[in-house]
Amino acid sequence: MDIEKGQFIANVNKGELEPSTFVVSQKQVKKKKDGKDFCTVTFQDKSGTIEGIIWTDAYRATGEFSDGDFVTVKGYLKQYKGSPQLIVNKLSRVDPEEITNLSDYIKSTSKDIEEMFSDIQNFIESIKNKHLKKLLSLFMSDKKFVNDYKTSTAAVRYHHAYQGGLLEHSLNVAKICNKMSSIYDNINKDLLIAGAILHDVGKIKEYSSGINLTITNTGRLLGHITIGYGWVLEKIKDIKGFPDDLSDRLLHIILSHHGHLKYGSPKRPKFTEALLVYHADHLDADIGGFNTILQNTSKVNDWSEYARNFERPLYVKPFSLTEEDESGKEDSDRVKKLGEKDDGLSLADHDEGGLF
Repeated sequence: MDIEKGQFIANVNKGELEPSTFVVSQKQVKKKKDGKDFCTVTFQDKSGTIEGIIWTDAYRATGEFSDGDFVTVKGYLKQYKGSPQLIVNKLSRVDPEEITNLSDYIKSTSKDIEEMFSDIQNFIESIKNKHLKKLLSLFMSDKKFVNDYKTSTAAVRYHHAYQGGLLEHSLNVAKICNKMSSIYDNINKDLLIAGAILHDVGKIKEYSSGINLTITNTGRLLGHITIGYGWVLEKIKDIKGFPDDLSDRLLHIILSHHGHLKYGSPKRPKFTEALLVYHADHLDADIGGFNTILQNTSKVNDWSEYARNFERPLYVKPFSLTEEDESGKEDSDRVKKLGEKDDGLSLADHDEGGLF
């Protein structure tokens, strides 16, 4: 029998949940103080994820299921520490062959993948250094790499954790670096953009980006920084005459893009382009992480629950201008216009005008 999706996670409201089918993103069996088992589950569909809990009696009545399984769930929704929590009364495993539309369960970027990849290709075309362009061409001429680069996730949980997330994140980092290259002097833009595009390529092998996002054995053992370093170095060795200093700098960007040893970088950034990629990467990851928390926090709450990746709760109350605030729009528009090029001048050229 074919099973239709039913309710999507994004449309689940407080109270009774109509019977719905989800993917098990993560399952953990735990023990209460009395030693009895219960189970926490992260459920997933294309609209997002939701945390669920199966208390002892319901868990005893539940058949075997694992990460990546399709399951039909009955239960009700409540708020727990500011976030929705699904209390599962009944859960049953579903044969994947009975699922009508697999795409209903796969979290994917909301942006156009082909359009984003075209933007990446435009950045590559803008690179003048023949060695860097050749390196990027070696990657982009590999059909499997291109498909993986387009569809891989950038994480399992915290930021851009969906198919196409790696491409979206890498493009954002390239765009941020491109903007910053117009602000600071003595930047090698070719090196900067190449570093932005390649900094996270190791995530293609670190994560499995099927229906269920998981960390691969290779990812757990090596991590994407080490994988990316080795992958890029392998390609560099195939390019005759690739300058040693250029190779060292690009590889350093990959090794240092997490910024600190405690965050997994074998090296800390030691020159301008490496610093810029690190900060652009961190910025986009933070904004992506905030957006994930925003999506998973009830709209009635002003604050999220404690976010482990931020080490604090976040202020998620929507901001809107009041009528009194509208009076400031004229000043805002004036500043915006100063930021636009006018007769060859940029915002930096107006710093003597007393605005800052």
